[in-house]
Amino acid sequence: MQRTKVLLSKGIVHNRNMVTQTQYSQIQFQAVVNNLATFHNVIKAINFVENAMIQLSKEGLQVTVEDAKSIQAVALIKRTCFSEYSLNAATTATAPAEGGTAEPFASFGLNLKVFTDCLSMFTTSELDSSLKLLRKGPRAPLIAILEQHGEDSLITECSIRTMEPFDCMDLEFTDDQQIVSKFAAKGTDFFQLLGEMDSNCAEIEVSITPSQLKFETFGELHMNASVELSNDSDILISFNCSQTSTYRYKFQHFKLIMRTLALASQVVISTNGEGLLGLQVIIENNDNSMFYVQYFILPLVHDNDSVMN
Repeated sequence: MQRTKVLLSKGIVHNRNMVTQTQYSQIQFQAVVNNLATFHNVIKAINFVENAMIQLSKEGLQVTVEDAKSIQAVALIKRTCFSEYSLNAATTATAPAEGGTAEPFASFGLNLKVFTDCLSMFTTSELDSSLKLLRKGPRAPLIAILEQHGEDSLITECSIRTMEPFDCMDLEFTDDQQIVSKFAAKGTDFFQLLGEMDSNCAEIEVSITPSQLKFETFGELHMNASVELSNDSDILISFNCSQTSTYRYKFQHFKLIMRTLALASQVVISTNGEGLLGLQVIIENNDNSMFYVQYFILPLVHDNDSVMN
């Protein structure tokens, strides 16, 4: 077995000694991912800004990124996606859960580009690779130990600096009554539908009525194109609309979502009365576990700062 350390870009902390088996008992958080390729693809798909907010809880690992206070992506990697998952409550700050009880909880900032660079070391190989994540506690680096399985196993360890946690937008739909339309679509078909839209357009308008769904793009020189789906379209799995709505969004934000949609088995889209669009992408892992990526996109506004509807 060959064990190496690989030097990368800024954000990597290089220790003289690798993490040893005897040190694991001092670790606040540790988890093992056996399917490195899917994990890497999910993280890479939301890497459209440099820094991410990482949250650890008994439910799993959550990665949040946002740009210009207009789009947010949240990747939820539940503990069922890990073959091993441990969060030590004794050394972890606690956060109140539902019912007033406390659960193990930790949060920190992380350079997501550096992290994905680490993960990419073994994802280009045809050999199976696994990932072990470790963190001792507050202000400690996140340690990624990657192992390539084969006749000659290769292990690489990266120690990535963490940052103080930072605030993110609170965009979650807190009440089902806020949702005025919600539909589920087949992931591959929905990906192809958006892929046929003009990638050079500036804006996309989403119109939802009880009978149909319409996407219309707007580009330079007043050129536009549209796609309409009836509420019983084969692409749709379910469709529910209680209030007609029409809102415009930056098409650039939809292009960011396409990275994740390429992996999707199913997508669920919801809107509220203010035009906030929530898009949940469901990604099947090869061990029957599920990865979830939730996007929130804020609508464009008129010059007079009123929301378009």
